[in-house]
Amino acid sequence: MIRFHLRRLALTVVAVAGSTAIVHGQEALADTTALPPRAGFSIQAGQIGLNSAAFNAQIAPLGRGLLKKSMVTLGVESWIRWDRMMLLASSQAYVPTTARATNYTTEASGGHGSLDLGVPIVISRTTLIYPMAGLGVSNTTVTLRRNGTVDFVTNFRDITPSGGRNVDITARRYQAHVGVGLDRVFQPQWPGLLVSVGLRAGYMAPLGDTRWRSGPENVAGAPALGLQGSYIRLTLGGVLAKRRYAAVPMIGSLLPYIRL
Repeated sequence: MIRFHLRRLALTVVAVAGSTAIVHGQEALADTTALPPRAGFSIQAGQIGLNSAAFNAQIAPLGRGLLKKSMVTLGVESWIRWDRMMLLASSQAYVPTTARATNYTTEASGGHGSLDLGVPIVISRTTLIYPMAGLGVSNTTVTLRRNGTVDFVTNFRDITPSGGRNVDITARRYQAHVGVGLDRVFQPQWPGLLVSVGLRAGYMAPLGDTRWRSGPENVAGAPALGLQGSYIRLTLGGVLAKRRYAAVPMIGSLLPYIRL
């Protein structure tokens, strides 16, 4: 499952890079005539809170490793601006974590995607500052496994009442957040290229209950688990000459989280 989430992030990054490369021959990367910026993309790294207290309270008496209270994230974002309105789409993957106990190991991975609206309050040729709010969904996969060699008979053929089998369970939860964004644009030595650095910070909260699954089956009785708390992300990206150039990476950011 950890490799799956990393692969999903890699595909999203490829979608952003690929779409930018495709339109590069059409002068996708903006020159100074595109200022103030009206579209852009970025790669991001940050940290976000994880509401793991209820989950840890249930697995701690069993001698399991405990989940952390926050996750490091890596992701991508694309955005479009129309005067005093912005539309942003982002996809973030958790850097996988491992918590080892005497007999058991607990691993956590996953990601979240969101669609946001921003309202720029500062617009200049090189600076955008905007409050923003958005909705999204998070998937947090927890792997519970016993340390040491796995015996086929006791772990897979004859499952004991104590449950010796390794198991992956995934918590899916809708999320809402409010925050602020800052983008600063500068022009390096390469002509026709505008680079942006920025910051995203805010608070993430859950919407509704956690839905747990193990493979195709629902999991009953599991505690709440999902993103909750403050977040911060640093961004590095570029300015695009036309809004339509951001459409493909925006869609690519959200596709992994859409369930038909």
